Amino acid sequence: MTADPATMLEAATQAARAAGGELMQRLAGTLDIRWKTYQGETTVVTDADMAADRAIRDVLLARFPDHVILSEEVPHDDFLGPDVWVIDPLDGTDNYSRGQPQFCVSVAHATHGRIDVGVIFDPVRNELFTATADGPAECNGATVRVTDRDDPAISAVAWAQAGASPEDSKRLREALPAAAAIFHRVRLTGSAALEMAWVAAGRFDGALLGNVKWWDQAAATLIVERAGGRATDVYGRPMGPDSRRCVFSNGRIHQAMIDLAHAHGLHLAFPPPED
Repeated sequence: MTADPATMLEAATQAARAAGGELMQRLAGTLDIRWKTYQGETTVVTDADMAADRAIRDVLLARFPDHVILSEEVPHDDFLGPDVWVIDPLDGTDNYSRGQPQFCVSVAHATHGRIDVGVIFDPVRNELFTATADGPAECNGATVRVTDRDDPAISAVAWAQAGASPEDSKRLREALPAAAAIFHRVRLTGSAALEMAWVAAGRFDGALLGNVKWWDQAAATLIVERAGGRATDVYGRPMGPDSRRCVFSNGRIHQAMIDLAHAHGLHLAFPPPED
């Protein structure tokens, strides 16, 4: 039986902080770095990813032994059940492997595919972003809200660099000058979940995500929406487990970001499903 939101949030927070502790402890040491391929995409993975994954599992399964855990490191087929934890133990692994302090932990709980608890923890800055389906988005207990900027010319956005294929990555890179001409500032940080959390906190006005999986965006979707923002795929449809090319924003510049994406073919890698 699903626990109440407060209990779920407490567990998610404990799990995220445990993973963050593992990451910080190992950051200054010698990492075991290797490459992995998942769904045709090759990315970096370290022993710290696996240690953080175990830390999250230890916390969640001790409290909810019957729940399913869907992780970037250990995918699971049963992802639409009544109690599914969707976790990314280390978002921004490439940054982390190079000692760059832009990474985070993402933990979300879903009920039949609907996210009802979301936590993103930045252990470097000790910032905990949280939300429940019926509560506000918060950072370290203080309510956060998206910005009210509606003019792209004074807006700052995060931009994706890695796509679903070499051709798709090329389109993303080629669209960068157009984005820089439209928006006041364009940033590439290397941690999609952190970028989305910063949209919720008003540090970015928007973010275009190149090739995210559910564990990348599950917690962030809820946090951004509860902060008053908007989260959709590149076609403007609601986010779900299969959403890959996504736009997160304060809502006011959302259509400008989608229009720019379509003008440069950034929707082509992920055609919409047939009705």
